[in-house]
Amino acid sequence: MYATFSHKVIICAIAGFLAASLLQWGKVFVTGADDALNAGYKNTSPAQLGTR
Repeated sequence: MYATFSHKVIICAIAGFLAASLLQWGKVFVTGADDALNAGYKNTSPAQLGTR
């Protein structure tokens, strides 16, 4: 079976969605891991408390 143009469009859309999902998962994973590792090292000096 040969892929027609519409089949190729659907395949590319699915591949793009999976790539975007993988990138978003990676960003969330890295952010969560960074927060977990560095939670005890938050800088809470009096000079920075007013900027939150």
